[in-house]
Amino acid sequence: MPDPQWLAGQLRRPSGDDAAEVGRNMNASNGPLNLRCIAQLACTAGDRVLEIGPGNGGFVRPLLEAAPGLDYTGVDWSDAMVAEARAGNADLVAAGRVRFLQGGSAALPFADAVFDRVLAVHTLYFWEPPESHLAEIARVLRPGGSLCIAFGDAGFMRDLPFTAHGFRLYTLDDARATVEAAGLRVRDAVVHRETGRSNAGATVDKHVHIVCCDRP
Repeated sequence: MPDPQWLAGQLRRPSGDDAAEVGRNMNASNGPLNLRCIAQLACTAGDRVLEIGPGNGGFVRPLLEAAPGLDYTGVDWSDAMVAEARAGNADLVAAGRVRFLQGGSAALPFADAVFDRVLAVHTLYFWEPPESHLAEIARVLRPGGSLCIAFGDAGFMRDLPFTAHGFRLYTLDDARATVEAAGLRVRDAVVHRETGRSNAGATVDKHVHIVCCDRP
């Protein structure tokens, strides 16, 4: 098992020689969840989509397949993940279909109301304070646009050793209150359950909330 504090730092912001492997492991651990979030996001052709924390961009192609003509932008804190995403999706980048930028969701480099959909999977834990990140996401969403956010339930996440190091944990009620305080309206919330591998390599029964919100 990897050192919990080291793993927590890598999950927050993959870096160094281990970054590429961390990205691949996250894809393996979170694959079914990401695909379900793509379905919940319900993109349509021509939508402008922003993903917060896409890692190595491993789920961009299924997203594009779900809605041909979609315009995709990924923003990630990690320089290493941005480089991996650009390399792994080089054909799509060259064609102008996708772009990957380094940055954080507390200060997005976009004008107001430019995106139709925003996706954020397993990133909520790292937003400090979460209200500023959510307000910034709301700013770049067009009226009527939606955010799909996925996070492990606090009860499940507390059993994972690495979450003791810099993770802010949420129940569904906590997240609902935080999202609504940022001016977004919760439209739907579903639970994703599966037995699978955690990022630490253990087999766990996962309990993850997928919350879909609209900007009024």
